[in-house]
Amino acid sequence: MVQKTAIILKDHYDLGKLLEVEELHGGFCNRSFVICIQKHHGQIKYLLRRYNMKTEEKEIRFEHALLSHLKENGLNIVAGVIPTKTGNTYIKIVQGTAIDEFWAVFEYLEGEDRYTWVDTPIPDADMISAAHVLAQLHLAGYNFRQPRGAGRVQPQIMEFLPTFQTVYAEFNRITGETNCHRHFLKHRETILKKIDEALIPAAERSLMPHLPIHCDFHQGNLKYRDAQVVGIFDFDWSKIDLRLFDLALALVYFCATWEDRQPDRLNLDKCNLFFHAYNTALAVEKGPGPLSELEKSHFPKMLAAANLFVLHWSIVDFYTLDHPDDKEYIKYLKHGTQLIDAIEEQADRIIDMINQPRT
Repeated sequence: MVQKTAIILKDHYDLGKLLEVEELHGGFCNRSFVICIQKHHGQIKYLLRRYNMKTEEKEIRFEHALLSHLKENGLNIVAGVIPTKTGNTYIKIVQGTAIDEFWAVFEYLEGEDRYTWVDTPIPDADMISAAHVLAQLHLAGYNFRQPRGAGRVQPQIMEFLPTFQTVYAEFNRITGETNCHRHFLKHRETILKKIDEALIPAAERSLMPHLPIHCDFHQGNLKYRDAQVVGIFDFDWSKIDLRLFDLALALVYFCATWEDRQPDRLNLDKCNLFFHAYNTALAVEKGPGPLSELEKSHFPKMLAAANLFVLHWSIVDFYTLDHPDDKEYIKYLKHGTQLIDAIEEQADRIIDMINQPRT
């Protein structure tokens, strides 16, 4: 891989002399490498990404256009895309008549990789900073115009949820004795029922803000210095969707405990801090503004939808990977199914929380 990296950089970029390549481990989708380049004035790091083979070109175009827009609108904690020799933001390696690989180089974000996506709870100050950054992201992206021929293949959340039924019907016919398969079969009908209950009518959705969302905003995709977020990355799942979904998804990641002994699977004290930090930061003249009464009324539904979205990723990953770790994925599946019950049981308290002034 080092030799291939050197060839890609030599043929397509004019960065300087390559000194070192180090692969970053821990990601689920793409392969990423930190590259150290010798410049006239010293050494500089960049991030080199090889995109997942399932990524389509229009998704990369959307991501790169959005990153440029966010930086132009003052969100400097995102990594800019480094242009190639020809001025493109990515390269595609074609073999025969098929595109084999997509690659791109990004600015390297300094800061501490402090958490993974399952690290909860995190300190209040770290979480509040993350909430502010999510608000800044929505403000900076609010007037983004999606380029022609760019966009996420995955539909918006309310159109995406109903597609789960077809996917799960295929998984239902699989035979096996894994813990994950038994757990899926046990909870399949409940999951499908909760999908129907989480849907919001199109007429009401049309009255809610739609804007570029990160769609994977969790503590593992942030870099910290002290208690401040100084970097946000992994925008390859970004798309135009309800901002309410991005907020709900963040709360599922930041505020749902993974400890089995916790009585409340969803920590409402943490939710209160995150929600009000985000909402207060949007009380400005421009942008989508704080959550409307309509958005608040559907907030428990959107939390349920966000949890089902994460659970769906775990289920699909388990059934489609060549050699999934049953012990690893059963934790994800149990977490998601337990959170289904927690959100339903705490729905009234969630509504009370978001309608109360921050304390």
